[in-house]
Amino acid sequence: MAGYQGTALPKKLGIKDGHTVVVLNAPDGFERALDVEDSVKVYGQLRAAAVDVVVLFVDRVADLEKQFGKITSRMHPEGGLWVAWRKRRPSDISEDVVRCIARAGGMVDNKVTDIDDVWAGIRLVVRVENRDALAYRAIPPLVALREVRRTRRATMPRAAGAGSALRRARAKSSR
Repeated sequence: MAGYQGTALPKKLGIKDGHTVVVLNAPDGFERALDVEDSVKVYGQLRAAAVDVVVLFVDRVADLEKQFGKITSRMHPEGGLWVAWRKRRPSDISEDVVRCIARAGGMVDNKVTDIDDVWAGIRLVVRVENRDALAYRAIPPLVALREVRRTRRATMPRAAGAGSALRRARAKSSR
């Protein structure tokens, strides 16, 4: 993807070591041009855990509205959502429209930039006063049940007459 001169794209998008990044609807070659450190995890779909940076490429407002709630619910409280749209193409999406949608969702914009020759982007973040209410998203999820090894309890030897009440009742009824 041409047009990534000047500031390195990861720095421009606020991607740092150890971040989890999700890129949605990206044009061909974008992830390759992103060229992030090995410690950065880049995914092509939303993850269950908190995401630090989301880059969403859209051509219409309907696309943004459709995905906005799902994306913001999975973001880290201090994470950023980049909404990117084509600069020189007639469309119903613009900076002002993205800002209106962001305000309705409790977010504000804090940076606008050209991602490349074709795409412009605006970064949305959760309002500072609302971040404490969303802090639970930053807590790592509990270990998945399938990862927990089951250990067997030691069983006691059965004494005469020991056992479940159901087994005793069945034994009485069969006599």
